[in-house]
Amino acid sequence: MKRLYRSKSDVMIAGVCSGLAKYLDVDPTAIRLAFVLLLFLALGGFWIYVILWIIMPIEPAVGTASVEVAEKPKPEAPKQMEAPKPAAVKRSSTAKTTGEKEK
Repeated sequence: MKRLYRSKSDVMIAGVCSGLAKYLDVDPTAIRLAFVLLLFLALGGFWIYVILWIIMPIEPAVGTASVEVAEKPKPEAPKQMEAPKPAAVKRSSTAKTTGEKEK
């Protein structure tokens, strides 16, 4: 499928005329003359050129005609945290040293 781009290689001002010429398979000089005639005949040649300059994308570099966009990996679900275990009951230090049993 043919796409309409502003040219990067055959540029006079912004590449609009040469991009149109490549798209229509005509000489860029013919397109440039048409824009000059539209400009001098007050038919809006300047504004048409400016609008095309704004809306026409720049021709992609060689080898970057299509860009593959990888899907972001989904984040893993948060791991289940265990409730803290209750601390073991400590015996009093006096019971250990004297050998008495706790009651």
